[in-house]
Amino acid sequence: MKIIIPVAGKGTRLRPHTYVLPKPLIRVAGRPIIDYIIEQIETLEFSEIIFIIGHLGEQIKNYLLKTYSFPMKFVRQQEFHGLGHAIYLSKDEFLSDEPVLIILGDIIFKADLSTIVNSKDNQIGVMIPDDPRKFGVVVVNKQGYVENMIEKPENPPSNLAIAGIYFFPSSKKLFNSIEYLMEHNIRTKGEYQLTDAMHYMLKIGEKFKAFHINELYDCGEKETLLNTNKVLLKKQSSSYKVDGSIIIEPVFIGKNCEIKNSIIGPNTSISEGCIVKNAIIRNSIIGVETTIENAILDRSLIGDNSYIMDNSLELNIGPDSELINRQE
Repeated sequence: MKIIIPVAGKGTRLRPHTYVLPKPLIRVAGRPIIDYIIEQIETLEFSEIIFIIGHLGEQIKNYLLKTYSFPMKFVRQQEFHGLGHAIYLSKDEFLSDEPVLIILGDIIFKADLSTIVNSKDNQIGVMIPDDPRKFGVVVVNKQGYVENMIEKPENPPSNLAIAGIYFFPSSKKLFNSIEYLMEHNIRTKGEYQLTDAMHYMLKIGEKFKAFHINELYDCGEKETLLNTNKVLLKKQSSSYKVDGSIIIEPVFIGKNCEIKNSIIGPNTSISEGCIVKNAIIRNSIIGVETTIENAILDRSLIGDNSYIMDNSLELNIGPDSELINRQE
């Protein structure tokens, strides 16, 4: 079995951060998003993981090669024509018709996939979101098999949304279906969608089983990222004490941080190498080697290597930024 993880997206809803940092490397509860994904799959039996890279792809490649030792390959998506197209680019890496597990590279989830990857049926991970219109949606019968699937419908026929985790016992059948879309120029909103390829497979007699992902956390935009940070921090058991400051759990504080006369927490992640003086920070994520002085921050997302001074704000600023409230 091979695993494909597409990480080529631009992460536009997380700008300005994703102008210079790819979304899978954004930190939540002290760790990059991609780490949480690998944690869920590294115990599975696989021959290699194929990463589809694009926007700022070299950063992702360098991080993965530096951090992990499992077999991996990188395929570049030069032009963006949808998820189906991204998956199809890895076709040449499959020398035989072997199973393939696909996991989108910008989700955080917890699930036991060991049974799923041994199935003889195609498998689609599903969840119940607040707004199914933002997702591909499936209609499932009483036996748990998918009867229909629609990409981002205006009027969803079901509340079961595709969660971004897929298993195909036959990679050949998957690639043939994507190829069919391309040959017949079948697009949704101008792109070749994986959902459309699966819909075609369903049409020609392939069976898909839906499996529920009970723990899946949205990292798509600032507010959902902060909410995910809160949930994940509560699951951690770390406890911190800093002389001269007040720490309100749950928090994460990275290595080599200098914190003086401050209140940190709750629901706050401070990345390594930060300097925090005379500050109150709650419900926030602070990037690597950022300095915050004389500030009160709430529900803020601060990029790496930034400097915040004399501010009381809810902020969303990217890496290498400086924000100083100079009063005449």
